[in-house]
Amino acid sequence: MNLDSPSETRKKTTLGELAALVGGSLDGDPNLEIYGIASLEEAQEGEISFLAEMKNISRIEKTLASAIIAPSQLPPYPKPVIRTPNPYLAFVKVQAFFSYKPYSPLGIDSRACICRGAEIGKDVSIYPYVYVGEESQIGDRVVLYPGVYIGPKAQIGEDSILYPNVVVMERCLIGRRVIIHAGTIIGSDGFGFVQEGNRHVKIPQVGIVQVDDDVEIGANCTVDRATMGKTWIKRGVKTDNLVHVAHNVVVGEDTLLVAQVGIAGSTKIGNRVALGGQVGVVGHINIGDDVKVGAQSGVAQDVPAGQIVSGTPAIPHRDWLRAQAVFSKLPEMKRTISALEKRILDLENIIKEKKGAK
Repeated sequence: MNLDSPSETRKKTTLGELAALVGGSLDGDPNLEIYGIASLEEAQEGEISFLAEMKNISRIEKTLASAIIAPSQLPPYPKPVIRTPNPYLAFVKVQAFFSYKPYSPLGIDSRACICRGAEIGKDVSIYPYVYVGEESQIGDRVVLYPGVYIGPKAQIGEDSILYPNVVVMERCLIGRRVIIHAGTIIGSDGFGFVQEGNRHVKIPQVGIVQVDDDVEIGANCTVDRATMGKTWIKRGVKTDNLVHVAHNVVVGEDTLLVAQVGIAGSTKIGNRVALGGQVGVVGHINIGDDVKVGAQSGVAQDVPAGQIVSGTPAIPHRDWLRAQAVFSKLPEMKRTISALEKRILDLENIIKEKKGAK
C-alpha cells in the first residue's frame, strides 16, 4: 500500500470493527477509519501496523501508522492501540480482511482441453492450456491455472486452487479448499525397485494419493503414489516448498513440513507434528503426535508422541544442545586428554624404574 493519502478505491473499515474482528481491547477512537495494514517501518497515515513481541517495542517509536496492534501488556501509548494476547494472529486476521477479494468465476477457457466424460462443477475458473483427463471430477468453484494437468479419473474438491503447472496424476483424490502451489506433482510413481542380478526391476506403483480437506502444499513438491493402497495427506497439513513425501506415507492432521523435508516410504507421521527445514525421515517408522524435529535432523527410528528431537541421528533436543555445547571444545579436550595420557605414561615409567631399582 504505502500511498501518500487514502484512496476512495481502497478497502476501508473502522478501528472498532478491526478490534471486534480480532477479539482485542481498544484504546482509542473506534470510529477512526483504517485503509490498510503495513509493517511498522512502511506504514503510513490511515494504516494500521502491529508489534508482535515486547522485545521489539523500540520499533513503534517512529512509525507513521495511525494505530497499532500490540501485546496486551504494552504500556500507555499516544496512538490508538488494539491490545491482544496474540498480536501475530490478530495481524493475520486483519491482513486477510484487507487482502480478501470476492471470487468471480471465469468459466472454461476455449484453449483448455476437457476430455470425454469429465465432470465440471459450477462457477469454475479453468485457464488456458489446462488438461482435464477422462472421467475426472472437478468440483464447484475450483480454480485451475494455466498448465495444470488433471489425470484420468482424478478428483478435485470444491473451492480448491491449483496454481500453474500443477500435476495431479490419474485417480488421485484432492479434497475441498486445498491449495497446491506451482510446479507440484501429486501422484508420481513411488521409488520402488527390486534387484535382479545387476539390474533394478521396477515395482509397479498402482496405488493413489489422497489429499484431504484444507491442505496447502507448497511449490515444487512431490507426493508419490502408493505402491498399493494410498499415500495419505490428512486434513489441515501445510507444507513448505520443495518437500518430498514418498509412497505409502501417512501425514497426520495439522502437521507442518518445512522446506526440503524428505519422508521415505511407508512412514507414519502423527497429528500436529512439525518437521523443521531439511529434516530427513527414514522409511517404515512411526513419529507420534505433537513431535517436533529440529532443522537438518535425521530421524532413523520411532519417536514417541510429544518428544522434541534434533540432530543426526535425532536425539532428545536438550541432549543435542548439550552435545553441541561440547562439540566446539573437542579439539581442546583432545589436546588435554593427550597431555594426560603422556603424563600417565611418564608416571608409569617412573614407577617401573623405581621398582627395578629395588
